[in-house]
Amino acid sequence: MTTLTPSQVVPIVFAAMKKRGVEGDTENRPYKCTHCNWAFKKSSNLQSHLDTHSGLKPHICDLCGKAYSHQGTLQQHKRLHTGERPYHCPFCEKTYIWSSDYRKHIRTHTGEKPYVCETCSKDFVRSSDLRKHERNMHTNEKPFPCTQCGKTFNKPLSLLRHERTHLGERPFCCPICGKAFAVASRMAEHQKVHTGVRPYTCLVCTKSFTKSSNLLEHQAVHSGIRPHKCPQCGVAFAMVSRLVRHQRVHTGERPYDCTGCSMSFSRTAALKRHQEQTCAGRIFVCVECDKFISILCYIPFAGNDRGQTFSVSLHKVFTHCCWYFGPFLHADLL
Repeated sequence: MTTLTPSQVVPIVFAAMKKRGVEGDTENRPYKCTHCNWAFKKSSNLQSHLDTHSGLKPHICDLCGKAYSHQGTLQQHKRLHTGERPYHCPFCEKTYIWSSDYRKHIRTHTGEKPYVCETCSKDFVRSSDLRKHERNMHTNEKPFPCTQCGKTFNKPLSLLRHERTHLGERPFCCPICGKAFAVASRMAEHQKVHTGVRPYTCLVCTKSFTKSSNLLEHQAVHSGIRPHKCPQCGVAFAMVSRLVRHQRVHTGERPYDCTGCSMSFSRTAALKRHQEQTCAGRIFVCVECDKFISILCYIPFAGNDRGQTFSVSLHKVFTHCCWYFGPFLHADLL
């Protein structure tokens, strides 16, 4: 069997894609949307796209009820149910549901960046990245308004995320602790709490963080700059989170409640200390076996599995009912 090199495979792949009518990266797109910067090769594609602005979603999935503005997107969505992944990368073992994701992935192997900004000549792998760059860096165009409050956004996804704040929707749940999020990326960041992954490291002191924003905030400590000043007393801080925490001294706010007693705290560290030292020795009962045990506060705060460890070590015979203290109740509540 003959093995092709990447340089031999690329022309074959793109020729096949062009034959199927999905290549279209270098061809003109004369049909432009008047509502946003999208452009299309066919007028029929433009008409389908315009439905996304009208809000009409007549095509409904018969398996999950999710609705789409045009039939083609619905057919692609159904692959999520069937498991079909028809697009296979010739360079690695990855497969894709959508041809657009497939093409974007191919460029990670070839290094191709076909989308160039006319203003600053910066090039991009994806057309969506170019449009985002142009809106944010050159035009600041925000054509997608919220119907509830009027706030505008530069892309439909940002509008969708914002609308969830009005609806209270939190569709992304952490599989470990059940905490829900409005945005998938927030859930991904949260899961690092459970995995212990801290990919962002300070080059000055080697302290690591789960989020890049936390690293940037931390680096202000080394610069000596304290731009965040308390309006009540004038004390300045390098990080805005420290200012927020400090202001609780003035407001008396104590947002962290102990679930094992009635005490509340202004800082998570104080709550941890309380749960480890002061609130020990309370009596709890397993609702499956009626055995009483004495452990720390029965519900650990978000991101901490220490309580789970105690339940397993003190109640080993019934570890099947001790996950995250779901089956345990405070004896006072019985």
